[in-house]
Amino acid sequence: MNLSERVDTLLGDKKELAKQIALVAAPILIFLWFFHPAVLDPTNVSWLFQKDWGQHVLGWHAFRYGADGFNHQNLLAHPTGLSVIYTDSNPLFALPLKLISPLLPANFQYIGPWFLFCICAHFCLAYRLLERHAPSFWAALVGAILLTLVPTLFNRIMHDTLVAQFLILWAFYIYFEITEPRRKAIHWAIMLGVTGFIHPYILIMVLALWGGEQLRRVWPQLMAREFVQVARTVGVAILTLLAPIITLGLSGAYAPGQSAGSFGYGFYSMGLDALFNPARKDFTFGGLVSVPQDAGQAMEGFMYMGAGLLFLIVAAIVLYYRSEGARTIRDTLSKSVWLIGPFVVLFIIALSSKVQFYDIELFKYPTPKALDGVLGIMRASGRMFWPMAYFMVLLAILTVYRTKLKTVAIILPLALVIQVIDIAPFAKSVHSETAMAANRTVYQKVPSKLWDDLITNSDLVSFQPANAHINKRLFYELTWRSVSHAVPVNTMYAARPHPRQTQLERIAHANFVEGKLDPDTLYVFFNKCQAPAGAQNRLRELDGVFILPPVKMLDKLPQTPQVPGIEYGEDYNFTWNALGSCFLEDNWLSPDSKGVWSRAGQPAELNLPLMDQPRHDISLSLSLLSFLSGNKTKVYVNDRLLTHLDLTTQITDHEIVIPRRWIKGKSLNIRLEPDLEASLKPSPKASASARKLGIRLYDLRLSETKGLK
Repeated sequence: MNLSERVDTLLGDKKELAKQIALVAAPILIFLWFFHPAVLDPTNVSWLFQKDWGQHVLGWHAFRYGADGFNHQNLLAHPTGLSVIYTDSNPLFALPLKLISPLLPANFQYIGPWFLFCICAHFCLAYRLLERHAPSFWAALVGAILLTLVPTLFNRIMHDTLVAQFLILWAFYIYFEITEPRRKAIHWAIMLGVTGFIHPYILIMVLALWGGEQLRRVWPQLMAREFVQVARTVGVAILTLLAPIITLGLSGAYAPGQSAGSFGYGFYSMGLDALFNPARKDFTFGGLVSVPQDAGQAMEGFMYMGAGLLFLIVAAIVLYYRSEGARTIRDTLSKSVWLIGPFVVLFIIALSSKVQFYDIELFKYPTPKALDGVLGIMRASGRMFWPMAYFMVLLAILTVYRTKLKTVAIILPLALVIQVIDIAPFAKSVHSETAMAANRTVYQKVPSKLWDDLITNSDLVSFQPANAHINKRLFYELTWRSVSHAVPVNTMYAARPHPRQTQLERIAHANFVEGKLDPDTLYVFFNKCQAPAGAQNRLRELDGVFILPPVKMLDKLPQTPQVPGIEYGEDYNFTWNALGSCFLEDNWLSPDSKGVWSRAGQPAELNLPLMDQPRHDISLSLSLLSFLSGNKTKVYVNDRLLTHLDLTTQITDHEIVIPRRWIKGKSLNIRLEPDLEASLKPSPKASASARKLGIRLYDLRLSETKGLK
């Protein structure tokens, strides 16, 4: 070999090495752009004790320490328990890792490594989809990066299993790139089976693409009257479907009494503006108009593509009409015709029953009640557009590939630069979600080691009320401690609640309010509320948390804490995570994220503990509305009728002066009672209407005044 040949070989080796380095570095750099590297440490769990991550990691933790079946645990939501699929705990990892659980560290998580796996798998499949069609390695590389920088991929990090959008690319790869029937069927079975372990929403998407594949095979056979071939194709399809049916079963989807159905279809929909409306101004560099969407659309139906990908799609359309080479993409379009039907169905589901453009509701139609449960399986319906979004990007890249090299060299890098600049603020926002991984302190809200003694000496840890959303960090930390000691917890936030468990939690809370307490249960208050009747001497405080310890542990915390009273001039709201919820008697429904409803047609009481005996009359301010207009409501103070309120379906503020002489001691009882005779006209339907006379309370304020004494 002469010198020239050696130089060429050396340069060729270096170019090949550069390509391999680029292929490895690209997904890692993308990962680091969106995620803090500390999440990759499997022993670092503290960063997961927020939002929905806590649900997912606790589901795994409880399955690890309290499995009472192949795919089920009863440490969370005790005594009913939950399957790993209903805590979104990624059965693909949870089931095999359970087998080697004794070899793992006490604190162990796989969500961080899962993120890296998803990004790498996504990039690799994008590259495999494009490499055969790309005019050069670098064109394939840039195309794969663009196909990975779809913002929806990273917007779903709070639902870590939904970051597995590589499954959609895998489905496209099978559809377009694999031609041999037997190999294609095997790939479909493996891909659908893996998806059944990961997430039902993505399974619905890839099943739609699989359905397009079956149409492509069966329809020509039917037209040719090749019924034997039709039977074979249908038989193979049925066998293929067995894969996800089996893996869903292994994941626990068919647990007795559990259902994937739900309510709320239409709330988490996709607006017609979703592709180009960032919804939040701080998500983009500012190139496009951002208009706030409905809460559900902004969170779940988020489908903003980014300015770079939008530019790429528009450029591909222009090139298609102006470049003869670009029009050769018709061969791919002809293969895609069988996806039109599945895409139409997915698009209709994504829009749901409420079609909206920016903040304008174009139309809304009611869905049949008989379909509520089925449609509720896809209540986050906006996600169903994901396959179409990826197909648009894929088709745009392939179209650009068909043009001149000079055009490819301009369009693809320009699209990438625009995309990176545009979504940089979004990437920063996503990265901030994992930034707390730098703080490895597991117990930040409940650091005292005394918790371990309290928990290990308890038969059950009971959170009251049983609503983890009230204080997720507190719930996640204490539940992690409890599960680590294999002590069950009375509740759990689940992807789909178990009806029996929900009923048991209501009964348990009613018993708690009535003072029917178990001596061996550790009761944890989400807010600093009064102890139930007869249990005041059992009330204790640890790390700022009110508890009722097991009776045998009372001497560990001898001091009874002071329950905070109402401060004059302070506003108290009645959402589920606010102190105002402590003042509600049991004739109210459970508070929600905005306020609380009374039990319709019934009196609703508030017991307000006062810090001090007032020196003057008290001004009571209330923000209320009624289910129906014309609701005449009596206001009683310490069982004495004070005034009447006229309530409507709009929020109204009311100010009532309470005479000082009516207030005895340090407690103030307010009773709001619908005046049924004044509110309802005599009619046979009066009793039914009375049930609608519910009152909604938003906030309250007490102020001292120098009014009449």
